[in-house]
Amino acid sequence: MLAALLVVVLLLGAGIVFVRAQLVKNAPSPIIAPTISNQTFSPDAFKPERRAATLTVGLRATGTASVVILDSDDHQIALAETQQTGRRIRATWDGSLPGGGRAADGSYRFAIELKQEHRSIRIPDALRLDATPPEVGSTAKAGQRITPGVAGGIGVYSFTLSANEPVRLRLVVRQVQTDGTARLIRRESGLKWTQRKLMQWPADKGGQPLTTTGPFVGPGSYIVGWQAEDRGGNRIDAPAVVDSGQLAPARVVGVETVALQPSLQPVTLLSDVQLVRHEPGMSFPGRVVGQAKGAPGAVALPRPKPGLYAVTIAGGGWQGWAPEGVAGQARTLMLLPLYSWQAVNPADADLSGYPDLPPQPLALDRPFDPSITTPLAALARTAAAVQAGLGGRVGAVSDQFIEDHGVPAAARIVVISGASVWTDGLFQRLRAFVARGGQVLLLDNASLQQRAIRSASAITLDRHVAPPIAQLAPLRAISDATARPKPLR
Repeated sequence: MLAALLVVVLLLGAGIVFVRAQLVKNAPSPIIAPTISNQTFSPDAFKPERRAATLTVGLRATGTASVVILDSDDHQIALAETQQTGRRIRATWDGSLPGGGRAADGSYRFAIELKQEHRSIRIPDALRLDATPPEVGSTAKAGQRITPGVAGGIGVYSFTLSANEPVRLRLVVRQVQTDGTARLIRRESGLKWTQRKLMQWPADKGGQPLTTTGPFVGPGSYIVGWQAEDRGGNRIDAPAVVDSGQLAPARVVGVETVALQPSLQPVTLLSDVQLVRHEPGMSFPGRVVGQAKGAPGAVALPRPKPGLYAVTIAGGGWQGWAPEGVAGQARTLMLLPLYSWQAVNPADADLSGYPDLPPQPLALDRPFDPSITTPLAALARTAAAVQAGLGGRVGAVSDQFIEDHGVPAAARIVVISGASVWTDGLFQRLRAFVARGGQVLLLDNASLQQRAIRSASAITLDRHVAPPIAQLAPLRAISDATARPKPLR
């Protein structure tokens, strides 16, 4: 009898448990619409909003809940930062552990603890903590130069990036300004997830996708880099910082159009250019007095008469300028202030990514900046005034030529204007010229005020100081030089 009663009790208990389980199973879930943002996240993500995973969920009934973090073995490892407003819950976890430190990379889950119901509900969707930045390899080569708008390899800088995980790769191009700041020139848009990508820069600017070419940039040196961001928000930048000597694995790319060195040697990647010599006076550039067309290494203008000229180079829709001084047998020579002009020329001769400016050595054979037309036009007006005041033809000669070879023998007067930079060698040559009967006509107070040290074909600005100008016994006005100078000894 007792055994039968025990069987009945056991059966009744099992039935109650079964019914209760069925009721729980068939009952609606106590939580509503659980949603996870940043399902893959990194505490070190570049963007702050990517540094934590967030769960938003509603409760079907009023109650108090907390949210915990489970590892892949369903062990509780942390308590999420939870905010509850009525029946709405927002929980955030940034990978932090209770005792300090951070959880390892891996998979985790949110679980909701319902206190009134003494129940825990695990959210099935896994979180992914990924604090490891992607690894990216690049085939970008250093020392490359391109020309905008030209077909083929010389018109586009290309390289391939390869990553160890899916990333979004972005082309980023900057240019360092003369004040040392890095200006953003090109920032690619329309990114897609990939592990390998061909990057191409056709010397354009803007924020368009790689498939669209924007307006072209001007000549100069540009830092061609990239960004790589993984699904966790970890981002690496090339370069990490824009600082001299720390640009790798980004590369400096030279953009060349057409330009001229002081020797009138063309600097271009084009196969054909045109040179035009102008004779400026009170107007610029003045009349055309010579032309030539051909390959950059072979094209040459016919020899001109003594004078100061403005030479233009043209090709591919681009144009550049350079001064030309011809002394010949002219008795009056304008000093062509190459030292002063190159001292403010920002051309990056060594493709360092930084303009060549003081205090670093400044190469004298660098191609001229487009802004050379302004001081050249001013010097041409001065030369025209000198020629009108003194009569005869006025030639021109550079300060570099005078330092290397002395003042040409036929000269009687050297006119200096707008030539702030001087060297010991130049001053010695001028003093020797005066000692043998020549005259120096110094037309402004700004000339010969900045000392430079000459070393081979470069100058380094030293200090702002004038030489002993009195030793040159300079004339100060054109009218002072109208008297016939003494014959040279």
